[in-house]
Amino acid sequence: AAAVARHPPFPTSAYRALVQQARAEAAAGRASEEHLPILDRGLAASPWRCETPRYAARLATRIPAAQLLPYPDPAGTFAPYPAHGVLPSILSGTGGRGGLEFLSDEVVQACLCVGSFAADRPLRVRWYGRRALEDNVQFWSATKFVAPLHLVCQANRLSPGTPIGSTLVRSLDGSRAETVATLFHDMVSYAPRAGEPDGGSSNRIAYMFKKLLNRGEPDVQSWLRALSGNDQALLMGWYGQWGPPRQATAADPAFFNPYRQGVELLGPAGVLIGQRDRPRTRNLVSAYDLVRLITMLGWHHQLSQNTRLPGAQWASLATLVEGLGHDTARYIDVALEQLGLAEAVAEPVILSKLGYGAETGDPCIDALSYVAFASFRDLRSTPPRQRCFALALRLPTRPGLDTALRHDARMAAEVTEIVRRVFAEQLT
Repeated sequence: AAAVARHPPFPTSAYRALVQQARAEAAAGRASEEHLPILDRGLAASPWRCETPRYAARLATRIPAAQLLPYPDPAGTFAPYPAHGVLPSILSGTGGRGGLEFLSDEVVQACLCVGSFAADRPLRVRWYGRRALEDNVQFWSATKFVAPLHLVCQANRLSPGTPIGSTLVRSLDGSRAETVATLFHDMVSYAPRAGEPDGGSSNRIAYMFKKLLNRGEPDVQSWLRALSGNDQALLMGWYGQWGPPRQATAADPAFFNPYRQGVELLGPAGVLIGQRDRPRTRNLVSAYDLVRLITMLGWHHQLSQNTRLPGAQWASLATLVEGLGHDTARYIDVALEQLGLAEAVAEPVILSKLGYGAETGDPCIDALSYVAFASFRDLRSTPPRQRCFALALRLPTRPGLDTALRHDARMAAEVTEIVRRVFAEQLT
């Protein structure tokens, strides 16, 4: 605390500066509704763009408290990580604000989990929320990482020694076969893919992962409910372009979906997992669900067997860790830049997934969302201090460039304030 106090105070809010920057980018022709300044910044612009191959090793390294000071818990309010299906105690006071009352009113759903641990100290966590569990809502593409986690659990139960990244997804029509590592990377990064000119490849890959299901296994929706304890979550919906446009026009690009006729997962010994068609629902989850799942990934090595992703092996989860480092949204990057902390941290890990939908015309559905897990060594003290946390935020939005720019800046400002409070140890 003394080391933190010796540094100049952080700015009170980054929003005004960020929205001015966003509008200037748009005026210069460098931003549009299809390319927002921070949501679509991309990993190539990140100061940590070369770090993603090291993320898995960093998360697997167990460091004693004498070398990396655990996040402090002077009031004793942190608790053990909950077992499967058990809902944690989420600090959420009057109006659902609780420990997140400092967030803008534009943030309707939010969840934050802060961890404290070391090689010689078990993981203890504290949860904060704003309607974190009360609302099952549309988080759009922010939920895409959940089905691949489910797939890892299935595959490793059948073949624990097979890394998921080296398995192949093959379309039953024989037109395409690709590694899970490539597919997951392309889904997260929105990388252009040969033969799929309509930009829907990320959406098609995401729904394809849901269709890979072993006989007798629960679908991803049932699996999520069993792990998080939220028995109202829905997650068997499409992500946009799975089928061709309902009313195609001459302006629509050619539709291509190599996975629509069926898929199978191939391991070293042949078919490992086949396709099982399940009734399609919607994708309506809580902010808590997303934080629960991404912390189960990031804190895998800190969790006991009854709190880990069941069946999952780290050699497989490491593929998803690296892939989530390629998210185009760089809100954590911007937070550290705004706070002047980019040079004050070491051993970074930033896993995230954006979600954005402003095309439906329904203000109850349109939203900008973001889920992230982050870990750093704060070098402003000796030994360094641990900063490890996960968050999920959702801002309702609507179509229009100025609205999109404002909400992109707003998301960055709110993430910045959360990061500020984590580093300043001001969360109560």
